[in-house]
Amino acid sequence: MTGPVGGNIMEPRERLPISTLVPKRKPPVSAPERSSNSVRIRRADPAAIRKAVLDYAQRLRQDRPEVLSVRWFGSWVGGTASVGSDVDLCILVRRASRRRRDRIVGYLPESFPVGLDLFVFTPRELEQLRTQHPSFALAIDGGIEV
Repeated sequence: MTGPVGGNIMEPRERLPISTLVPKRKPPVSAPERSSNSVRIRRADPAAIRKAVLDYAQRLRQDRPEVLSVRWFGSWVGGTASVGSDVDLCILVRRASRRRRDRIVGYLPESFPVGLDLFVFTPRELEQLRTQHPSFALAIDGGIEV
């Protein structure tokens, strides 16, 4: 009986060069010569984003009496933001009648210059977060009050 290399199954097989065992890769498909014009990468304007955050926080305090504080944290505050970075805001409210994930919708602005991640907590929930997810709570605590 012969094995895949032509020797007896009971005899040790001869070693084949690796090039005969591993199929050669095909070169990658080259990108089209002309790029699509549907995606445009723009430089984010830090001054415009800062103004949007401050204006939004001010509107929240004026229109929503339950808001105790607004804390801006994440890459924009830490100086590591890049194209595509979103704004992370933690809104502390006196009390909430809806579940956390359901209450966020009520706080979303009509428009914002970049993506926006909102986290709406009561003081009790924020304290629980410090125990259950200390690294996330630390990120929020490392932010700035706006």
